[in-house]
Amino acid sequence: METNNSKKLKRTGKLLRVLTKYGFEDIFDRSNIQKIIPQSVKEKNQQIERISSSSVYERIRMVMEELGPTYVKFGQMFSNRTDLFPKELIIELQKLQDKVGQQPINIREKLEVELNIIPNDYFEYIDEKPLASASMAQVFTAVLKNGEKVALKIRRENIKEILESDLLIMKDLVEILENYDQKYKKMNLSHILDTFGHSIHRELSLSGELANIERFHHNFREVSHIYVPTVYRGLSNDNILCMEFIQGIKITDKDQITVAGFEPKKVAVVGFDLYMKQILEHGFFHADPHPGNIFVTHNGEIAFIDFGAMGTLLPNDRELLEDFFVQLSQKNIKKLIATIKEMSLSYAVTNERVLERGVSELIEMTDAGSLKNINLKEIAERFRLLFHDNQITLPEHFYLLLKGIAQIEGIGRHLDPDLDVYSVMQPYANKIFRKRISPKYWFSKSFNKLNNASESLLSLPDDIKDVLHKIQNNEIKVTHAITGLDQVRKTADRLVFAIIISALSIGSAVLVMADMPPKIYGVPVLGFFGFLISAVLGISIAISILRTKSN
Repeated sequence: METNNSKKLKRTGKLLRVLTKYGFEDIFDRSNIQKIIPQSVKEKNQQIERISSSSVYERIRMVMEELGPTYVKFGQMFSNRTDLFPKELIIELQKLQDKVGQQPINIREKLEVELNIIPNDYFEYIDEKPLASASMAQVFTAVLKNGEKVALKIRRENIKEILESDLLIMKDLVEILENYDQKYKKMNLSHILDTFGHSIHRELSLSGELANIERFHHNFREVSHIYVPTVYRGLSNDNILCMEFIQGIKITDKDQITVAGFEPKKVAVVGFDLYMKQILEHGFFHADPHPGNIFVTHNGEIAFIDFGAMGTLLPNDRELLEDFFVQLSQKNIKKLIATIKEMSLSYAVTNERVLERGVSELIEMTDAGSLKNINLKEIAERFRLLFHDNQITLPEHFYLLLKGIAQIEGIGRHLDPDLDVYSVMQPYANKIFRKRISPKYWFSKSFNKLNNASESLLSLPDDIKDVLHKIQNNEIKVTHAITGLDQVRKTADRLVFAIIISALSIGSAVLVMADMPPKIYGVPVLGFFGFLISAVLGISIAISILRTKSN
C-alpha cells in the first residue's frame, strides 16, 4: 500500500516537471526540496522547451491547469483577491476552467457497490456518458422508475488522495515562500492555505452538499419565486449525490428569458433580493453564484445549483455584519473601525489615521446623493485593499460574502444596467434599524451583558481562592496595609446590591424573552417592573457613590 510520503514524492516529481516546463525551476533552486528529486528527473526536465513567449502570469495559470484539480480550485478561490495578487494575475486566474477529461467509469457497477442496490430496480434509464466532467466529480443524467429526471454526481476515483498529497506539497511551498521573503509572511499565506484546505474538503463531501441543499430548501420553504432541487437520500452517499435535474435558462441569457415571457429587469431584482435574504436573514449563502450556477425555470422561478461551496454566518457574525451596515450608513468612522477589528482574526494597524482616512473615503462612496448608482463590486474591492494595507485578516466567510455579492451584482447589472441596488437593500436595512430600536432587542442585549457580568461575579470567589492558594504556597508576596475599613464595608454592601440587581435584571429579561402576559405596550408587565426596580436600585447606588466622592 502506497504511503503518504511516497504519494507526496510522486506528486512532487510531477510538480517539478511542470514548473520546469514553464520556467519556474528557480523556486526549487532556493529550497532544499531539490535534494529529494532523482537526478534522472532533473536531467529529463532540462531538455523540455521553455514557453518563453508567454508572460509570467500566463505561465502561472498554465502550471495550475496542468497540475490539476487542487491547483485549479486554489486559483479559482482567489481569482477575486485583488488585495493579495496583482491585476494581471487575477485576470489569468479568472480564466481557469474547472474542466478535465472524462474518467472511465462503469456507472451501474459504481451504483451497485456504493449504494448496495440493483440499479434496474430504481432507474428506468442511465446515460453512461457524462453530461459534465469537472475536477472533483462527473455528472450523469438518469431517469427514475417514476419518470423523474435526475442528475447523478459521482466523485472521481482517488481524488481525495490526490488532494491530500497536493495540500502537503502546497504547505511546503508556502513555508519556502514565507522563509524566502517577508512580504509573503505578511500575506498570511499559511492561513490562506488552511482556509483553502477546509473549503476543498467540504466541497469534496457529497453528503455535505446534500445537507446544504436540504438546509437551503428549509430556509426558502415559504418563498414562492425560488426553486430548490429535490435530493434523494436513499440514492446518495459521500461519493454519490442523486438530485432532481434542473431544466431552465441560464440567468444571463436575456434573449431566452424574454422569449420565455419574463422581464430580465424583474429577474435581476428577484435574484439580487434572494441573495440578500440568504446573507442577512438566513446567514447561509451560496458561495459561488456565477451565471453557470443560476437558472430561470419555465415557471419564472430562480434556481441555484451546485451547493458544494456555501458560506455560513454564525449569529455573532450576522450581528457584526449588521453593526457594519448600521455604522456605514450613519458614517460613524470610529465605531466602524472598531467593528472591523472585532470581525477580524488578526490586525496590525500601524497608522490609525491612515485607516480612518481610508474608511472615510469609502463612506463617501455611499453618500446619499449617489445611492442609486452604488457599485457594490467597487466598494468590496476598496474594502479588500484597505484590509490588506492594514494587515487586517478577516474570516474566510466574509471574503466569500464579498465575492458572492460582487458576482450577483454583476449578473443583475447584465440583466438591467440601471439596477437600483439600494432599493433592493433598503427593506433589509429598515428591518435592521427596526430591530435595533425595539425594546425586545435591548432587553436581549441587556440580558446577555448582565449574564456575562453575573458569570464574572460568580467566578470571583474561585479567583480569590486561587490567589490565596498561591499566597499560601509563597508564589505571591503581598505587602498590605489596612485603612478605611468603613469604606471597605460600604464597597462590599454595594457589591451585594450589584449582584441582586444583576439577578433581578436577568430574571426580568427572561420574562421579557418568554413573552409572558400580561403586557404593557407589547412588553410583559413583570419584566417591565423588574427592570424598573433594577433601575431604581442602580440609581440609588450611583447616588451613594457620588455622595461618597463629594465627601
